[in-house]
Amino acid sequence: MWSIENRTAYEVDTSWTRDKEGTHEWIVAVKATYDITPAGPRLADEQTPPVETAEYTGTPGRSSLRYDSDLLGPKPTTDIVLNGTAYAPGGRPSDDFLVDMRVGPVRKTLRVRGHRRWGKGMPGRMLAEPVVRLPVIYELAYGGYDAPGDDPARHGYDARNPVGRGVVGAGQSREGMAMPNFEYPSGRLDKDGPAGFGAIDSFWSPRRERAGTYDDAWMRDRSPLLPEDWSPHSLQCAPPDQQPASPLQGGEPVELINLTPAGSMSFALPKVRLAFTTRIDTRDDEHRARLSSVILEPDALRLMLVWVTVLKVEDEPDYLESTLVREKDYLS
Repeated sequence: MWSIENRTAYEVDTSWTRDKEGTHEWIVAVKATYDITPAGPRLADEQTPPVETAEYTGTPGRSSLRYDSDLLGPKPTTDIVLNGTAYAPGGRPSDDFLVDMRVGPVRKTLRVRGHRRWGKGMPGRMLAEPVVRLPVIYELAYGGYDAPGDDPARHGYDARNPVGRGVVGAGQSREGMAMPNFEYPSGRLDKDGPAGFGAIDSFWSPRRERAGTYDDAWMRDRSPLLPEDWSPHSLQCAPPDQQPASPLQGGEPVELINLTPAGSMSFALPKVRLAFTTRIDTRDDEHRARLSSVILEPDALRLMLVWVTVLKVEDEPDYLESTLVREKDYLS
């Protein structure tokens, strides 16, 4: 019961969940890992399995999210996430340069600033210490949590990035504090919010607002079902500007600038077409997957693609026997 017959070269895992109305959903996630070579992505000898639970760069809940679970419900579109490093052009120390990521219709540019500290006024560029490389993590972007004393009303908290730098509690001074190293080109730190390419945790904004309202009315009228105002967009872990309007299909161009020591990297996403056949009692249900995540890790010369298919199973989860996963010719 609930077995997988995997006829692909990729890793597969499964899970169960329920949709907003309580219908069972059978989730199958397929994850492909590629080495990025000068000739383009090549299927890696060692395949990475789908991530079951969220993984962090440090202490869970107190550091930025590195990988979200791959076994979530259906996402409206593809998450594009990059875990990497900003490199100064030509390997020469710089206090101000740009990094750029393009994946299909998504293009995003961040400004990298050298190490600076807040003074009594906004410090000028001349005060920045040049850098050669910096990890692109939210700990070095605008945000933070500052809790001076026991009165929550005086605490400073940025729900968009609680692990960042720059936010202070009421009556506190930022003088002498490290400034963010990453910002949007406009330079409006607070208004534009945290600048990064990495995944957004489920309790950070804007994901947490899309998860719905869990109040007394929900307890009385809906529990244990999801709230009426729950949105599937709460499952998206990429920053909103790294979510294309519609899911990626494969074949989209990728271009990275100043995110590798060489200065640039370009290739096309692999084209993969998967098919699924699930046997429930005596019938076979055919279903297909959506490209759920594109995870770029240029420092490791690694690309990971995750496809997720979700099959609604009304009152028959105990009768679901197995799912066959196979790869079809992309042109068929």
